[in-house]
Formats: sequence, structure tokens, C-alpha cells
Amino acid sequence: MTNHLNDSDRKILTTTRLLGYVFASFLLIVVGLAFIPNTFFIVSTRAIVNAPVQLISSPIYGRLDKLNLQVGQAVTSGEVMATVSNPNQDQTSLNGLRLEKLNLSEKINNIQGTIEERKGRITDLETKTGLVRDAVLSELAEVIANSQAVVAQYDSRLKEQDALLERQMTMFRMKMINDVSMEPQRQKRNAAQHELDIARGDLRRNEIVKDLIMKGIYTGGPVTASLMALDMEHTKIAGEQSEDQIALRQMSERKKQLEDLIGREEARLVKSGAANVVADYAGQLVSVEASYGDFVRQGQPVAKSLNCSEAFAAAVYPSREVESLDIGTPAMINYRSLGVKRTGKIVKIVRYFNSGSDDRYFAKFPHADGDEVYVLIREDDVDSNKAVHVSNDKFFGCNVGEDVIVSLGESVVSRVSRYATTALSQISDASSRMLSTAGVELASRRQEIR
Repeated sequence: MTNHLNDSDRKILTTTRLLGYVFASFLLIVVGLAFIPNTFFIVSTRAIVNAPVQLISSPIYGRLDKLNLQVGQAVTSGEVMATVSNPNQDQTSLNGLRLEKLNLSEKINNIQGTIEERKGRITDLETKTGLVRDAVLSELAEVIANSQAVVAQYDSRLKEQDALLERQMTMFRMKMINDVSMEPQRQKRNAAQHELDIARGDLRRNEIVKDLIMKGIYTGGPVTASLMALDMEHTKIAGEQSEDQIALRQMSERKKQLEDLIGREEARLVKSGAANVVADYAGQLVSVEASYGDFVRQGQPVAKSLNCSEAFAAAVYPSREVESLDIGTPAMINYRSLGVKRTGKIVKIVRYFNSGSDDRYFAKFPHADGDEVYVLIREDDVDSNKAVHVSNDKFFGCNVGEDVIVSLGESVVSRVSRYATTALSQISDASSRMLSTAGVELASRRQEIR
């Protein structure tokens, strides 16, 4: 069993040595390729280092009250660069809104007084209508009682006439009288029936009128004429009051709108009366466009700054030479005045590059013909730490405005080095897996021996 363990250790040692030989071979190849001169695909001498410029502008029209800026000064995001005040503000709109609110408030007060007055009149009418209705109902109650007495009287008379007629009918059946003798009695009985029907009709009519009055319905006639007049006046005043309520609600809503408009206009005047000139982004001042006491327009630049972290090189190439290149292709920027070279990558390829206004970028772009394109390169070592870098030289810390030579492509050494790095990484992963497997097997066999 000891020999078996020694064989496993021997396999591990052999594998380790083999991997060491492979690593040494790759290292020798990389060192040998280092002596091969770098060769790039295409070169452009029409190139310049550029960066976008931040315009630090006045937010309002006014006079610069505070300004102490110098070229090369570092600025931070949100830093106040100057203050502006506007002594000549136009308050015509605000005065008009305030006047409209004042007139509207007066109208609201007047209409509220009218509404209160009409409420009093409606209350008086309701009281008077109640008194008149009670009087009318009391009078109708007496009339109805009288009608009931009349009905009872005529009903008794009818019964009396019916009894007389019945007696004559009995005498007629006994042949004591003839039919002609019964005719006067029949007429008296019919007359009593007619008078009873009339009395009952009057009673029913008065009862209906009373019931309608109690429900607030007035059908006319001398009894309800006063109630109808009072009810019509009440309806008229109630309608006018309803219209006043609608007008008051509309005026109140308009007054609230005016108060909101006045508040916004006052805030706007306060904002436009005095304001700070603020830098939106960090950077370094490249120019100062105004001085203390100057009057500036809204949006007029007070100063300009740039951020070196946004610097790039713009080179001009014939379109046929770069049509096969992709974004991210390596590049080399040669700073002739500094005698240094820096690596970078292509970030954009455009046929027509709109640089915007003259003050959008620090420097003008090289001229490009119709068959040429712009290739924009960003340096590899540009980071956010350069954003607020103070430099006293003409390039503001990132060589903007300097003519450079740009070479596009990847050198043989760089390509082989990249391939070698990838291969070594894969070999290292494979060796780690092999050593891990061998270690597991060794531990398993030792466990079996025990």
C-alpha cells in the first residue's frame, strides 16, 4: 500500500512539472515577440484632442453683483459662480391678477349679502304661508263641518220623504188611492234626494281642497288665492337664490385659481428678481465671458468649463479604410509635443459629426471631405479623478486642443499577449481542476488504507 501511495504522489509531481514547462514555454514566446516592432493598420495626422464645454449661464436677465472667476479655476457640481439681480421687473401680470381678485372679492361679498337677504325673505314667506295655511285649513274645517250638518239634514229629509212615499205605496196597494195621487210625493222624495247629492258633493269638494292644501297643492279659488300668491313668490325667490349660489360657487373657484396664479407669479418674480449662476457639472474654467457689474441676458454664458474625464481624440480617415473596424478597436494616440503615446479604444465612427455651436466643444474639429469620416477615441487611463484636475498649462490638464497622431488597430505583440493571457488562464484553470481531483483521490485512498 505504501508503493501505491508513492505512485499517486509521483503522478501529481509529474503533472506539476509538465504544467511548469508549458508556462515557461509561453513566457519565452511572449518575451521573444516583444522584440517584434509594433505594426498598426492605419494612421491619421489630422487629429485633435477635444472635450465638450459646459456653458455656465445666467438663469435670468439682470446685473452681475458677485463675480470672482479665473481661467483654470476648478469648479464642482452645484457650485455658485456668480449672483444676478434684476432691479427692473415687470409686474403688470401680477397687478392685473391682484386687481381681478379684488373685484371678484367685492362681488362675492355683495352676492353673499344678497343670499342672506333672500334667506330672510324666504323665512318670512314660509312663516306667513304657514299662518295663512293654518287659517285656510281652519276655515275649511268649519265649512266641512257645516257641509256635514247640511248632508245630515238632507239625509233626514230624504228618509222622511221615503217613509211618506212608502205609506202611500201601501195605500195604493190597498187600492185606497190611485197612482195619480202618489205623483206629488214622488217629486218631493226626488227633490230631497237631489238636495242630498248636492250637499254631499260640496262636502267632498271641500274635503279634497283641504287634503290638497295639507299636501302643499293649491288649485285656485277664493280660499287658496292667498296661498297661491305666497307660494309663487316663494318659488321665485328660491330660484333667484339658487342662481346666486351657482354664481357664488363659480366666483369662489375663480378666486382660488387667481390665488394660485398670484402665488406662482410672485414666486416667478422672486426667482427672476435674484438668482445664482450655478455650475451644473464639475470641471475647470477655460474662459470667463463677463465681469462684475455687467448686464447679462437670460441664458447668456458667464463662463465656460470642461471636464477632462470627457476628453477624446477626433481623427479624420477615409471611410474605406475604417469600414471594417468595430467599436472598441484598440488605438494609439501620439502626443508629439509631449513625446508620449497613450493607448485608447474607438468609441464612435460617424460620417458627419455635428459639433453644434462654436462654443459647444473646446476646439474646432479637423476638416473632413465627403468621403471621409470622424473616428473618436477615448484614452484607456481617463477616469473620474481627472474631472476636477487643476493645471496651469494651456491644455487644462488633459491636452485639449493639441494636434496628435492617431493609429488604429492592434499590434502583433498585443494580440499575441492577449491570446497568451487567455491560454494561460485556461491552463491555470485546468491545472487547478487536475490538482483538486488528484487531491480528492489521494484522500480517498488514504481513508481506505485506514
